[in-house]
Amino acid sequence: MKMASRTIVATLALITMMAAGGNLAQAQKKATPNSEPTADRVQVETPNVAKLQATADKAKASIQESTSEKQELVKAVRSKNEEQAKSLLLRNGFTEKQLEDARIELVDKTGGIGGNGGTGGAGGNATGGARDITITIHVECCPFLITITISL
Repeated sequence: MKMASRTIVATLALITMMAAGGNLAQAQKKATPNSEPTADRVQVETPNVAKLQATADKAKASIQESTSEKQELVKAVRSKNEEQAKSLLLRNGFTEKQLEDARIELVDKTGGIGGNGGTGGAGGNATGGARDITITIHVECCPFLITITISL
């Protein structure tokens, strides 16, 4: 009888330890993704380039239609003022979220001619010259880059 009791107690202890070990292993398995991220588990959100390019095309059209917006963009590109360019993009269709990780590159292919930038030359006045300038906004990914180009 004594031997049977010891066997029962030993069996119950063994079953209890196995259950506790299983629960511990399961808890560790669930905790691993949070404590040790790996390349498989890390999900990086990449921008949707097609959608952003569509937004860029709408912004470009909006800026092209408004003489004052166009002059402001020409001025921003010529002075390499990314904050002013970003502000124009925000007013013309982009959202803060879309622009938060974007690098903005400003390219002037006009040679300083036309538009509003304080330079003389052909079409150098503030109203007539801005009409001659073409704006291009191009979106690229990774890293996220918005290139604004002005050209004649």
